[in-house]
Amino acid sequence: MIEKILQRIDVLLKTANYETLALGNFAAKKSKFCFDLLVKKDALVFSVKIFPNIDNINPSILSDIKSLSTILKSKPLLIGIRNRYQKLEDNTIYIREDLPFITLNTFENILENKYPHILARRGGGVVFLDGTLMKTLREDLIITRKELSEKLGITKRTLCAYENESMRPSEKIAQKILEILENKDLFKKINIFGWPIKIDIENVVCIEEKELSEFEAHIQEIVKDIGLSSYWYKKGSIPFKLSLYSTSDKIESEGFYPLFSGISEEQGKINEMSFKCLKMFTEVFNKTSLFIIDNDIKIPEIFKKDKIPIVKIKNLEKVDDEEEFIELIQES
Repeated sequence: MIEKILQRIDVLLKTANYETLALGNFAAKKSKFCFDLLVKKDALVFSVKIFPNIDNINPSILSDIKSLSTILKSKPLLIGIRNRYQKLEDNTIYIREDLPFITLNTFENILENKYPHILARRGGGVVFLDGTLMKTLREDLIITRKELSEKLGITKRTLCAYENESMRPSEKIAQKILEILENKDLFKKINIFGWPIKIDIENVVCIEEKELSEFEAHIQEIVKDIGLSSYWYKKGSIPFKLSLYSTSDKIESEGFYPLFSGISEEQGKINEMSFKCLKMFTEVFNKTSLFIIDNDIKIPEIFKKDKIPIVKIKNLEKVDDEEEFIELIQES
């Protein structure tokens, strides 16, 4: 089912003139990654991930989705099929760990500028209302808050909360409001690509650094000495190892950083999947990538032909500062 959904999304996006990239074919997709597709159109960049059950997700996947979106200033498109009880409903946003999940049909509507306005809640959905417009329409019809609250069967205080948007009405109450005030613009259009991503990335960085191997810890020390910050992907949900960015610019850098890096120390060879992923990220995000390898690893000719710099650890050890680091990458 995931394969068919991905194929459908790929077709929809390409028809709408989006550029899509995937690691391998959809049938061979490894669901452990925090993205199934990377998508780009002009300045908009986002990742796509399909979830069979939104109540059964590895927390590390969601953490990497948040961190990747924060570092790359992109947004995730998270498609869910069902929760633990039933299939997800269309035109509805489901929240898990502060991230929005929608159905395939809802995404198709979004491509036609038809945005969802229902937020799923236990016991029934609630509707995003435009409180300011609601108040204006009510006053134009010369209906007092007391009169409208009595017609809706709610308290005046609850009605005030709807108008100042500190509370959202149920679908049933929202439909009654629509019937009385007769304006479909009352329902707010929620663009999930504007959804705020909440993550304490500094805390996540500290947790990840505790799990580094001896080789990775050595790289981390070199990176710190150079004056760079790093974010490690230790759970395997991204098929390369870390992102590097300037200590001075941090995540907000619009230039050379973030710089994606793969690492190879095992089995005396370069990890081909990591290398392919780096090529894809370099193309989509127009960023420089790097592959750090142990001194004993020989670089096959097939990798030398690519534009991704491959740097041995002994050469990285010679770098004193960020300026020299950038020169090393560019020369490589």
